[in-house]
Amino acid sequence: MEKLIFLFPRKDGLTREEFFAHYLDVHAPLGLELTRTMTHYTVNLRDRGDGAAEGVDAITETWTESVADFMNPNTSFATPEDAQRLFADHDSFIGAPYDAYAVDEQVRKGPERLSPGNGVSPGGKAVVAATGGAALELLGGLLDHDEVTRYVENRVAAALMTGAFEPVHAFVEVHLATDGALAPEIEELVGRGGAVYRVSEYVKK
Repeated sequence: MEKLIFLFPRKDGLTREEFFAHYLDVHAPLGLELTRTMTHYTVNLRDRGDGAAEGVDAITETWTESVADFMNPNTSFATPEDAQRLFADHDSFIGAPYDAYAVDEQVRKGPERLSPGNGVSPGGKAVVAATGGAALELLGGLLDHDEVTRYVENRVAAALMTGAFEPVHAFVEVHLATDGALAPEIEELVGRGGAVYRVSEYVKK
């Protein structure tokens, strides 16, 4: 199984609420309907309630049997019309440019896979976009913390599309028993070695 992580900004002129609603109510169902090469699918919508700066609005995780097949419209969709429908919707609310990475996933704590749900996952989640290895080493200390229910390292194997945001060395997902728990500690550990995104997680497939 191979994995992709996308960093999406919203299109100019859309509010965060409009972007979130379109992603969950329109785009995600359309992707599930039309994309043939997607094995698992999780949408993480960024919480900027703490006044964080503009930038990433969604972090999307996609699992596939083949990244090459997923990225190829001829294999990822049954017909050219299906591909056109999805890409047209994508361009209607996601800004350009955006970043995409192929990653090597290692689940270091918690269940290997989360079950799809009808709404936001319980607890809290932080996604750390680490720009170097030092942040990874520091974050590893969270593995033994009782508040951490799941811990996943996604080391970048290939940068597929970049230029929208600072280049990333690895993505670390820290799932928390309580929303907001450990967030200041995670941000302190990362320091200037990356960005910490507090997100609401929606496991779609």
